[in-house]
Amino acid sequence: MADDPQRNFCSAYYEKVGFRGVEEKKSLEILLKDNPLDLEKLSTFSQRFPLPSMYRIHVWKVLLSILPPHSDSHPLVGGYRKEQYQDILQALEVMRYINSSTPSTHIYLRMFQLEAQVLPRCSETSAPTRLHRSGQVKMPKI
Repeated sequence: MADDPQRNFCSAYYEKVGFRGVEEKKSLEILLKDNPLDLEKLSTFSQRFPLPSMYRIHVWKVLLSILPPHSDSHPLVGGYRKEQYQDILQALEVMRYINSSTPSTHIYLRMFQLEAQVLPRCSETSAPTRLHRSGQVKMPKI
């Protein structure tokens, strides 16, 4: 079927009018149906061809080990990742490394540092809020 002149004509025509990737999209869909996903094939595919935008985020999450290769686990692991994000965000707020006005880039940097266990000492601790001074919020003893 690879030598089918009709198929080659269609591919050449699609590429000529700017619809590159018709065959690549089908190949990627076949790769994504495997369970577990073949990381080596996905990596090779992503290096050789541009990823369609509808699959790009999903493929990169799998390749970067954010999601496991087993497709059945993706919703469960995604939920765990969201919980992990909220826990780290709350921890940084409690430790007063971030607040509501902190830019998102600084938040992500502090999150990475906390996960990598390289979070620097906080030299600029914010002053206690009115709730802390009134005793409504108890600060943990260190």
